Amino acid sequence: MESLIRFITKNSPWFTWLFLAILSIVLLCQTNPYHRSIWFGSANFITANVYDLQSSVTSYFGLRQANDEMLEGMGLLETENLALRQQLQEYQDLESLHRDSLKHQYRYLIAHVVGNSINQAENYITIDKGSTDGVHQDLGVTDQNGVIGIVAKVSSHYSLVLSVLNPKLRLSVMLKNTEAFGSLVWDGKDSRYAIFEDLPRNVDYKNGDTIVTTGYTSSFPKNIPVGRIVDTFDGGGSFLTLHVELFSNFNRLNAVHVIFNEEQEERDQLQASVNANN
Repeated sequence: MESLIRFITKNSPWFTWLFLAILSIVLLCQTNPYHRSIWFGSANFITANVYDLQSSVTSYFGLRQANDEMLEGMGLLETENLALRQQLQEYQDLESLHRDSLKHQYRYLIAHVVGNSINQAENYITIDKGSTDGVHQDLGVTDQNGVIGIVAKVSSHYSLVLSVLNPKLRLSVMLKNTEAFGSLVWDGKDSRYAIFEDLPRNVDYKNGDTIVTTGYTSSFPKNIPVGRIVDTFDGGGSFLTLHVELFSNFNRLNAVHVIFNEEQEERDQLQASVNANN
């Protein structure tokens, strides 16, 4: 306490000057409007800066909390993402196994159309591949859009394909979304359309649904595109007849694919043995 008194006594001129200076400023601001406005402006400036500093400090600590919450959320998202990636990989592995099995069972030969008819009662397509290329009867033929027909006759360098636009060909097909099956046959009217017969009446479908192959015959794998439903003919009875727009444009056939089923001979022999026993 004595030290404080000695310090004040020793520096009393400075404290007196400081007191008088503050008093002078206060009196000046109270009696002079101009100086008062300068004082309040400076005070507001200082106050604003203090508040701004306070806000920055508060925001900084709030930002750290928000950042921690964000990191926690990112951790949860990464965990979910990892689980989804694992499920996707498992799905891709299954798809890969399925594709590999199909690759081993089926192979394709590119051929070119050298003859074609679409306006006859029975239409055929001629391609430039024959027995020297391994082509034989009952092989399926497609283009980039869908089913074209089935090989009917073969020479050394050419093959005659029974076109979808031939009433002699009845193709085993099904609705892609329900796998309800029936037969596709051409009605001899328009090269753009064919008829899906023997669809059970209780099957759900709508116009625009896709028709694909069933895979029940050895000529075509399952799910080869054929066409889409455009109309229904209800002749009564337990089955419906659908009007199908074909995916392939038979007016513009060029390159086609001949499908070889490596298991076709085994399958045909087994079915033939059953028929022979019957």
